Amino acid sequence: MHLRTILRNIFSTWVGYLISLLVGFLLAPFVVHRLGNTGYGIWTLVVSLTGYFGMLDLGLRQSVGRSVAHYVALDDRENVNRTVSTALAMLGAAGLLALLATVVVYFSFNIFKVEHQLESTARTALLVAGLNIALVLPFAAFSAVLVALERFDVINCITVCGALTRGTLVVTFLNLGHGVTTLAVITFAVSISEYSAMAVCAKLLYRPLRPRWISVARTRCKELFTFGIYRFVWIVANQLIFYTDSVVIGMFLNAAAITYYAIAGSLINYGRNIVSLATDTLYPAATRLDAKNDMAGLRELQIFGTTIALLVGLPLCLGYVFLGKQFITLWMGSGFDLSVVILVILTIPQFISMSQYISSLILVGMAKHQVLAYIALAEGIANLILSIILIRKIGVIGVAWGTVIPHFISTALVVPLYTLRTLRMRWTDYVLKAFVRPVCCAIPVAGICYLLSIWIETPSWLEFAAEVVTICAIFLVLSYLVCLTAEQQAALRGTIRRSLHREPAVSQL
Repeated sequence: MHLRTILRNIFSTWVGYLISLLVGFLLAPFVVHRLGNTGYGIWTLVVSLTGYFGMLDLGLRQSVGRSVAHYVALDDRENVNRTVSTALAMLGAAGLLALLATVVVYFSFNIFKVEHQLESTARTALLVAGLNIALVLPFAAFSAVLVALERFDVINCITVCGALTRGTLVVTFLNLGHGVTTLAVITFAVSISEYSAMAVCAKLLYRPLRPRWISVARTRCKELFTFGIYRFVWIVANQLIFYTDSVVIGMFLNAAAITYYAIAGSLINYGRNIVSLATDTLYPAATRLDAKNDMAGLRELQIFGTTIALLVGLPLCLGYVFLGKQFITLWMGSGFDLSVVILVILTIPQFISMSQYISSLILVGMAKHQVLAYIALAEGIANLILSIILIRKIGVIGVAWGTVIPHFISTALVVPLYTLRTLRMRWTDYVLKAFVRPVCCAIPVAGICYLLSIWIETPSWLEFAAEVVTICAIFLVLSYLVCLTAEQQAALRGTIRRSLHREPAVSQL
């Protein structure tokens, strides 16, 4: 593994995401109070609906990343251009389908329980958001090139600029009295700017990149589609798992109820993103190891990636369970106790599921993700069915349990067992090498979190920040001493020294 490159990507990804996360945290209560529970619920519904349209890429974005990484490693410039050119054509067609789907939903929007006076606004926001997805889809081919080149630092720089710009515009225009439609327009403008910048950077960083219509190849189309179709099934499943909840609540309850669920759900998504951003940087390494048939290297990567995911995910989950009430009260104000309960329920499977992000990446890197796609689809269908059944019995809490139960079964049992079988790896070795030490570090931290939740019931922001710093510092020290090998400790110290002295990291591609 190119440890230095991996560490560079992880740190740059975290810095970028933390800045974006901070912008999101500061904006969320502002937007909720400016739009009201109903207005924010409508915006969440629009985002959830248009999120489905992203599935129309048929898994091509990750397929492009894998193929480009493979051909770049072989210095096959011709096939790189054929792959990107073909992907642009295919994703352009997907964009047209997304636009058509937006029009269909626009004319059938009355199936949702939205107040009549706000229905026109919601429809307009839907059109703008759908157009955004339609135009972003083809541009995604260039972001896949940056991923293949392992230039996550470039992606993160662009993303941070976009987040800061978006935040500034949202605050400015909502203060002037604008609403949901303006949010959609701002999102559209910033997203197009971000993806345009990624296209320019991809061309600058890989000079031989020259996508042309004449380079579109039927063989590349078949290659991308064959790999991507199972990725598409996986994407469909994840849309059912992570975006259906808001739609179900909107259909059976009301738009205001979506807000309570969305507050908890957004925290879970933030946590999942923090962990996945660390493990996602390992995907090109999985592709390279598979190209070399290095099964021992893949097993090592599985253990390393699981350990990294646990070291990031465990303190997050403990914070959600014990300090979630403190944070939501500080963040949103009083009156959101229902969101606290939902947060605790949704956190239950995350203790295990966050550790399995690397399993999905390795299976995709090995092009053995077919079974994974069907597992995820079964989970998504079970999620939808359970959510519909339980929302009728126990309301919005039922939607949370409808998500948790199948997700726990899938990520705690099915996915890890299938991955270990594929890697020909014994589960005892996996648990002992990847889980035992991070869990040992988490046990004392869990006790500290519990004590803090009892001693400080209503902290100020400063006191809450002190709690977080204390917990992170203790877990960081324990993790460094217990979980990292001497080589990994040395590599980490070297990366920190270079960052402090602002020495440029050299790509090892």
